[in-house]
Amino acid sequence: MQLAFYILSFIAVFAAVMVVLSDRPIVSGLFLLLCFTAISGLYITLSAPFIAAMQLVVYSGAIIVLFLFVLMLLNQHRESPSKRNRFVTFVSVLGGVLIGVFIYLTMLKSKILLSYTKMSAVGGMKNNVETIAGVMFKKYFIPFELISILLLAAMVAAVFLSKKRV
Repeated sequence: MQLAFYILSFIAVFAAVMVVLSDRPIVSGLFLLLCFTAISGLYITLSAPFIAAMQLVVYSGAIIVLFLFVLMLLNQHRESPSKRNRFVTFVSVLGGVLIGVFIYLTMLKSKILLSYTKMSAVGGMKNNVETIAGVMFKKYFIPFELISILLLAAMVAAVFLSKKRV
């Protein structure tokens, strides 16, 4: 489990650096997706499967799709065609397949997918989901709802500001 933590940490830091260093915004968005996915894997290694699932659903699923949609919508210039030869493409695909096989074999060996019921409770909690829901909807219910209203107001303001005047 410690090896998985180090590998996922390296991937997350590498992807975060590549988000900043990449010249093309679409590629930066895809590196951000890789970073969020690696962070979700880090949550799994820290015995927090609910937070990992929320990281995948909210950030990797919704936020990155929105970012990439806006980037593709606003992209005004045409990119020059890639001058990559077939050898580089073959090595890239082979590297991706080897990384996928390595991750699959690592998960089979460590039984990460099947051992979620045996995970130790974080901070003495009996059940992560019940504890998070209890805190969010009992203790912090008013701030939670105020933030949702603030986000709704920001969304409405963004729509009105981006609307072209006729």
